[in-house]
Amino acid sequence: MARPSPQTDRVVALIELLSSEGTPALTLAEVTRRLGVNKSTCHSMLAALHQRGWLARDPATLAYRLGPALIAVGHRAAEGFPALELVRPVMVELAHRHGAHCVALSIAGDRGTVVDQVRDLRSTSRELPMADIVLRPPLGALVYAWEDDATVAGWLAGESPAAREHHRRVLELIRERHYSVELATPPETRLRNLVAQLREGLAREAGPGGDEPDGGAGAPGTSIEEMVDLLAGELAAMERFHDFLPLSLEPAGEYLISSLGAPVFDRSGRVALAVSLLGFPGLVTGAEVDRIGRELSEATLEVTRGSGGTVPAASRAPGPGAPGATGTPAATGTPAAQVYRRPTVGTRSP
Repeated sequence: MARPSPQTDRVVALIELLSSEGTPALTLAEVTRRLGVNKSTCHSMLAALHQRGWLARDPATLAYRLGPALIAVGHRAAEGFPALELVRPVMVELAHRHGAHCVALSIAGDRGTVVDQVRDLRSTSRELPMADIVLRPPLGALVYAWEDDATVAGWLAGESPAAREHHRRVLELIRERHYSVELATPPETRLRNLVAQLREGLAREAGPGGDEPDGGAGAPGTSIEEMVDLLAGELAAMERFHDFLPLSLEPAGEYLISSLGAPVFDRSGRVALAVSLLGFPGLVTGAEVDRIGRELSEATLEVTRGSGGTVPAASRAPGPGAPGATGTPAATGTPAAQVYRRPTVGTRSP
């Protein structure tokens, strides 16, 4: 495990704080309070970043905001993600149309990294940290649906025979309809809540002066990666794994959706971005899931084409009556789990 660097962590936390949606310019006192570091340490950090142009300071209020030097850094970073510029307007439109939270993850190997997100005020989810997520089953189905047999076998290597069988059916279904569906489950809900709480609590857990977390570096459960790994294990261990990745939904049934996702492909036909809608403000019917999923997949296919990407041969544009579509038995026709399905009453998604 890499040796912790508190100084680096403080700079990253500051940049993430100032780049958070709705965060105003902050004074030295406000930054000190929010990051949980002592005043002298915070002042030295702010002064150094201001001198390099990473921060700008209002001469009247002495409050700090992101500086002009980061514009060039952002442009340079965006060059490595050509689809991001095209997908941003799509994310804004989809998030506000459905009252949801739209997130784009950059995919590299077995990891996904949040690189952009748009959150509607009606969404029930929180802003996600810009952290790596290890794509271990059942997480990552949207990505591995487009990989070769050997890569998929490696992804499923640690799973039980029953889980491997189910996940392979899910991958086939994703290729056929071009979007993924994840239902909310207790471990998965815990994962999202704890990641958000962890991010907010890092400053509160800092020791005197903010130099080291209480309990020392590497204390169990203090990193986002450890949290994701632990709870992904809980998801994988669920006896009824189809509760999270369903093979079919009833058109008239109402479901608590964790996420709907669709891929953006690069020039080689691999998933470059995974674009997901989450945090829907209410229950969603199976028919609505299919409609929104197709809308999302059509949008990401347009982004793929616009950015010069290649849609894999195994893929095809979604259309009515696709095998395994919502309400149609896929593979064995296993219905979505009843445990997390709500009665046909209550708040409805717009």
